Amino acid sequence: MSLRSGFSDLLRTGIFSGLVSGLVLGIMVCVWNLPLILEAEKFEAKSASENLNTGHTHVHSHTHGESHSHTKVESASSEKIESDSLWQKRNLGTIIGSVLLGISFGVLVSLWMVFFPPNGFLENPSLSKAIYLSILFAVGGFLIFFGIPYLGLPPELPGRASGSYDYPERQAWWYLSVGSSLVGILGSRILLSYLNIHNLLKWAFALVMVLFFSGLPFYIGVPDISEDFAAPKELRNQFEYVTLLTNLIFWYLLSSLFFIFWKPKQVLGFK
Repeated sequence: MSLRSGFSDLLRTGIFSGLVSGLVLGIMVCVWNLPLILEAEKFEAKSASENLNTGHTHVHSHTHGESHSHTKVESASSEKIESDSLWQKRNLGTIIGSVLLGISFGVLVSLWMVFFPPNGFLENPSLSKAIYLSILFAVGGFLIFFGIPYLGLPPELPGRASGSYDYPERQAWWYLSVGSSLVGILGSRILLSYLNIHNLLKWAFALVMVLFFSGLPFYIGVPDISEDFAAPKELRNQFEYVTLLTNLIFWYLLSSLFFIFWKPKQVLGFK
């Protein structure tokens, strides 16, 4: 298999698996995550309203009761239409963003397979090898891009008063965590491929490299964030668990589709 034809085949497989898994991710986020975000925004709006109205006297006249009633109905109807429109836009934006994210990760897996192809799988794939590689890549991708950063900075709901101020610091730490973990995985893979020493010692060096670079961002320091959340702790915990689950499903689906659809007839045993 030539490098050019092999790369194009791997790229097509990565794009397809990323598109499907990204679409599933977008649907899961719309069904599971967005309702929690909208619920948190209610607490945020309520908190902002209470702060705005503190110390003010509210004067209300019922002189024109019928007219006031109509105004309330029209206002509620207008708010419902605006809310439905916002919900649809959010769903569409979430699904498009998730598909693009999935395709990006699918291409990343393709590039990894080009530079570090598993022994014998590309030429002679099998179901057992596909399952093994699916689990390996799912665990690796999940830990690098979500699991390890999650330990330092779990995903948070809207409504934290100082969230916009410390966002650049949190984003920088997330990039540091992902980049450092990638360096550790890449370095360990190079060691396993090219270091000519005893296998046990080679694996020990690779493990130390992964642990060192994965832990480096924590040694440098995780940004301190305030606890001034508007949403209750139970809602925040639910959002963290749901986000963790959606990412885990996404990574396993992405890697499974990639290795199954590399050569589906051979992997699934069809002649």
